[in-house]
Amino acid sequence: MGLVIDGFAHVMPKAFAEALMQVHPTDELRKLAKHTYFGDMKNRVRVMDKFGLDKQVLTLARPSTWIGIRADALQKMTRLGNDTVAAVANEFPDRFIAVGTLPVPTKEYLPEFDRCLNELGMAGIQILTNIDGKRLHEPQFRPFFAHANATKTPIWIHPQLVEGWSQEFALDKIFGWLYETSITLAQLVFSGIMEEYPDLRIIPHHMGAMVPHNSGRIKGFYEARDLYPGTGLVSLPRDPLDYFRRFYGDTMLCGTVHAFECGYKFFGPEQIIMATDYPFGPQQGEQWIKETLDQIDAIGLPKAEKDMILSGNLLRLIERR
Repeated sequence: MGLVIDGFAHVMPKAFAEALMQVHPTDELRKLAKHTYFGDMKNRVRVMDKFGLDKQVLTLARPSTWIGIRADALQKMTRLGNDTVAAVANEFPDRFIAVGTLPVPTKEYLPEFDRCLNELGMAGIQILTNIDGKRLHEPQFRPFFAHANATKTPIWIHPQLVEGWSQEFALDKIFGWLYETSITLAQLVFSGIMEEYPDLRIIPHHMGAMVPHNSGRIKGFYEARDLYPGTGLVSLPRDPLDYFRRFYGDTMLCGTVHAFECGYKFFGPEQIIMATDYPFGPQQGEQWIKETLDQIDAIGLPKAEKDMILSGNLLRLIERR
């Protein structure tokens, strides 16, 4: 097997968790911070070795810890979050690929965007599907997408629920995050952002969520848009599914083989990134690593395609080719 890179994993550095607790203590943060293995890089390398992972992309966990943070603390915490992720990645520089996080991707945070890439040596930027209920296709976020497009910077998108989602039966995480991701991708397509910025490289979590499974429904409603005046479904220069296929679906499907096969048939091998969501999941994240690797093996991919998914596609994005 060639190089294997986990393209969407998470980390909560202890220094960041302690600092955030001082300015924005929440139940969500307390729950996360008590799991010390989220910031234990030696244990992480041990787990990677156990499952044959050569490298891992580190994104700051968890988006919901930002909900309700005071405006006067946001900039400082954003900078500290990126500093601490870069620092823990540098403990094992040959094993980790650090990604910056901008919880508010507006024009005023573009200097932090550039600092992450140019000073901290990060591979890209993580953003959230909404910012206090504001959607990514709204005008205030256009400068961010213009800059990402101009620099060909990979963008990781993590679902973020608005306040008020029920946590009953964990349905907010089981289904809510997939709904939120799907809505965001559709808004980026139908608002014209994906048309306007052809060099965007966007990696949404969980194989594009509901999109591959509902591609016929997406196209069908688009083609019948005259029946739904006032919905904002305007004509695009290309088939709408062409824009959706420009996203890079990741393999974090909790080992669901038929869902992976569906995503593979929709996105194609050139647009899929291996990812495990580590260290979330059963057995401190180890179960989802094993299930993800087994899931990729299960459909009998040609070696060239498997190599693309396991590392080649991500390396091409990071190298901005």
